[in-house]
Amino acid sequence: MVVANYSVVQRQIPRVSVCTDKLQIEHLRGIALIVDVHSHIPTHEADVPPEDQASNSLIGTNVKLAGSLNEYVSAMETVDKALVFGLAPRPGSGEHPVIDWNAGWHESLNHNDIAARTAAANPEKFIPFMSLHPEQPDIDDEYDRAVGDLGCKGMKLALSYQAVDPMSDAAFRLFDRLQADGLPIVFHNGMSVAPDAVLRYAHPLAMDEVAIRFPNLKMILAHTGHPWYEDCMAVVRKHSNVWTDISGVPSRPWMAWRAMRVFHEFSATHKMLFGSDWTLWTPQKTMDGLRAIPRFAREHNLPPIPEDEIEAIINRNSLELLGLE
Repeated sequence: MVVANYSVVQRQIPRVSVCTDKLQIEHLRGIALIVDVHSHIPTHEADVPPEDQASNSLIGTNVKLAGSLNEYVSAMETVDKALVFGLAPRPGSGEHPVIDWNAGWHESLNHNDIAARTAAANPEKFIPFMSLHPEQPDIDDEYDRAVGDLGCKGMKLALSYQAVDPMSDAAFRLFDRLQADGLPIVFHNGMSVAPDAVLRYAHPLAMDEVAIRFPNLKMILAHTGHPWYEDCMAVVRKHSNVWTDISGVPSRPWMAWRAMRVFHEFSATHKMLFGSDWTLWTPQKTMDGLRAIPRFAREHNLPPIPEDEIEAIINRNSLELLGLE
C-alpha cells in the first residue's frame, strides 16, 4: 500500500472589517490550519467487501459507516491535521456501538491499536487518540500502553453508548488522570442511534459539572450537542477549557442554521471547532455544508450567518487550543 506524503499548508485567512474581538485576533494572525478534530478509525485495513458495507437511516441519508485505510487517507487530503480515534466497548460485551469498528483488521488489534496504525499512515498529519471504558478492569494498563507505546495524545469517550455516568467515581478517576497528564478529551454529545444509550450521559449540561470539577481538562463536546444547541453554547461559552465541534451538524441545513445562529447571537462561534465525523461524512462535504448555511439563510429569509465566522471555524488552529502543537 502506498500512502501519499502530505505536508501542512498554512493558508492566509482574508481579513474582515467587522467581527468579534476573538475573531479579529485570529484573522490578524494571518495563519490558518484546517484540523479535523473528529474522525473515526477505518473499519477495514484493506478494501471494504460488499457484505461489510453499512449505513444507518437514523444517522442520515447517504452516509456510510464502513471505510478502508486508503479511503481515510484520501478523505483527509483536504485537511492539514486530523485526530483519529475508536470507541471502547462496554467491559465484557466486546460489542461495538453502531458498527464493528474492528471488522477488517487483525483480531489481535483493538481500537487503540487501529488508531495508531491509521496515524502511522502519515504521522506528521494524523494524531491518534485512545478510547477507554472508565470501568474496564485493565484501564490503567491500557492507558499506559496507549500513551507510552502507541503514542496516543488524547481521549475519546461516548458515555451514552458506554453507559457510564460522567459524574461517577470511575469517570472522575479517568478525568483526573487526563487532567494531570494534560491530555484533551472528546466527548460524544447529543443524540444516539442505539436504543440502550443513556441520553442524559451525553447532554451538554452534564459536561458543565465535569468542567467545573476539572477546570484544566481540555474538553470538546462533539456535534454541537445536537439537538441541544442552546445548552451546548451555554456550557462552552462559560468555560475557557471547553469547546464544541460541528461534526455531523451541516448534514441537516435547518438544524445547522439554528446551531450557528445560537452561537453567533451569543458571540460564541470562536468556541466551535471543525470536525467531519468520518466515515459518516468527509471533511470536504462538511466544509461544503458549512459554507452553504449563509445561502440557506438568504434563500429562506432567515437571519444571516456571517460567512467570515464560517471560514474561521474551518480554518481554526484547534491543535493550539488543545495543547497539541
